[in-house]
Amino acid sequence: MKKLSILLTSMFLLVGCAESMALLGPLTGASNGKMLQSSINSAVSYGVKKQTGKTPMQHALAYAEEKNPNKKKEKCISFIEKTNSEACMIAKKQITLAKSTLIKKASITQTNIKKTAQTFVDKSIKVKQEVSNLDKSKKLAKEFFITMKTKIKKYDERWLEKIERSRANRLYQ
Repeated sequence: MKKLSILLTSMFLLVGCAESMALLGPLTGASNGKMLQSSINSAVSYGVKKQTGKTPMQHALAYAEEKNPNKKKEKCISFIEKTNSEACMIAKKQITLAKSTLIKKASITQTNIKKTAQTFVDKSIKVKQEVSNLDKSKKLAKEFFITMKTKIKKYDERWLEKIERSRANRLYQ
C-alpha cells in the first residue's frame, strides 16, 4: 500500500514535467540524431510566433489564401484524379508566372544578341572597306613612287648628259 501511494503521488507530481517538455518542442528527432535541427526548428517557430503573432503554418495558410482567394482546386498530376488541392492551384499559378517572366527575359536577351550581332557585322564590313581602301591607297602610293622614280631617272640621265656635253665642250675648246 505504501508503494502504491508513493507511485500515485509521484505520477501526480510528474505529470507537470510532461507539459514543460512539450514547450521544448518535438524531441522525436533526438532518436534520429537530429536534436540540433529539432531545437533550431522550435526556436525559429517560437521567434516567428513572438514577432508576428502567427505560427509558420498560419503564415503558409495566409499565403495560400492570398494567392488563391477563390479556393480553386486543380489536379496536381493529370492521370490521378483524386489529387485536387489548393496547393496545386497555387503552384501552377506561380509556375505560369515564372514561365512568362522567363519567356519575356529570353526574348529581350534574343533581341539584344541580334542587335549585338548586327553591330558586329556592321563593324566588320567597315573594317573590310577600310582595309580595301588602304590597299588601294597603297597601290596608288606604289604607283606614284614608281612614276616618280622613273621621272627622277630620266632627269638624272638628262642632267648627266648635259654635264658630259659641257665637259666635252671644254675639252674641245
